[in-house]
Amino acid sequence: MSRVLELTDERRRSLGRLVALLVDRRATWERAAASAEVREVEVLRPGRPGLLDVIAAVGRRTAHAVLGLRRPGEPHHHLVRAVDEPVLGAFEDDDGPGVAVDAVLDGELVALVLGTVTGTAVDGEPVALLRDDEEGVTLGFGERCTFTVFPWVGDGARPGVELLVALDDAGFNHLSAPIAVWRRGGRDLGLVQEPLAGPADGWALALTSLRDLYGSGGAPEAAGGDFAPEARALGTMTARMHLALVRAYGRQDAWVSDWVSAVESRVRRRDPSLLETEGVAETIGALEGSYLQAPALRTHGDFHLGRTARTDQGWVVADCDPGGVAPGSSAPEPRSPLADVADMLWSLHHVAVASAGERDPGGRLGLGALSQAWAARNRRAFLGGYLGTPGVEALVPSDREVIRRLAAVFELDHAARAAGGRAAGPV
Repeated sequence: MSRVLELTDERRRSLGRLVALLVDRRATWERAAASAEVREVEVLRPGRPGLLDVIAAVGRRTAHAVLGLRRPGEPHHHLVRAVDEPVLGAFEDDDGPGVAVDAVLDGELVALVLGTVTGTAVDGEPVALLRDDEEGVTLGFGERCTFTVFPWVGDGARPGVELLVALDDAGFNHLSAPIAVWRRGGRDLGLVQEPLAGPADGWALALTSLRDLYGSGGAPEAAGGDFAPEARALGTMTARMHLALVRAYGRQDAWVSDWVSAVESRVRRRDPSLLETEGVAETIGALEGSYLQAPALRTHGDFHLGRTARTDQGWVVADCDPGGVAPGSSAPEPRSPLADVADMLWSLHHVAVASAGERDPGGRLGLGALSQAWAARNRRAFLGGYLGTPGVEALVPSDREVIRRLAAVFELDHAARAAGGRAAGPV
């Protein structure tokens, strides 16, 4: 049974130093911690090995660290990745002296954490590090589950976790289903999910298709790795996601002109040159003067190839962040589902441009034209799969030309965000 650790001044200072060091050592977090102010500590497991779950203020953010306590001099044979020095420092609790380590990167200790979260013992499963960045540290436990621990937390529920649970409750099965949410004091600390069967990242699959095209030349549909059937299936999955989000959260109507004016304002601030692109002024003007309303709903928020995966059972949403929080916002807000559609259309364009530029930076091989043909074919297939899904007609305008124009405006918004200096990658 977990309990709150009584914090003396010395314990608070000692834990603050340990958390600051842990954050500083996580190079992938790209954030040095000069100090950490400990807010609360829960004893997940007393004794040795012991487990302390620590919430601490680091600058303006709230860090979440799971510290393992081992006996002094005990060897470390269970690391899930190599580290120069596994020991963070010394710490003394009610069970006496101990040495503190990052429990999330210790296969034996993180299995104990998982057992605490799920209430069941986890023995004998191989542990593999799948992801380690500022958004989360994810570990795979064989065919049993995946376990994500969030290194940074907010004061309330995490929108991406909330969205995942809501989609699962609404009967949407194109995802890694949640098994347990690790939550304390209203904060989401971690997430346990069912493992995906044979997942392949959407961005990687698209790159494979493009490599096949570059190798064979000719039309994209004639290449051995034609991606269009997958793009169409991805469009269908996206439509089903939006229909499930309506079941989970409902929908409302909003003015198309308000969306377009907001996009125009953001693009003007970020990259006004995009507004000078041929046809943009005409598209914006037509929509601003349309006096149309269209459905608004909770959306994914940043839907691109890198947030999807192709499994043995088909396409899935591999990552529900940001959970309906639009760029620049701090909370979920309803918007047109075509904003998610535009994000994916832009991603299909971006992977093609990025791959051609990487393989043929000088343009001497003529891969630019091949990549453009690939992007055009697969954008059409994705949109066709989306609009051909039964029920989705209730979520978009009835006029196909309005759909095309509105998606183009939202794609312009994404292009303006990307122009802020992002490196080429799965966006």
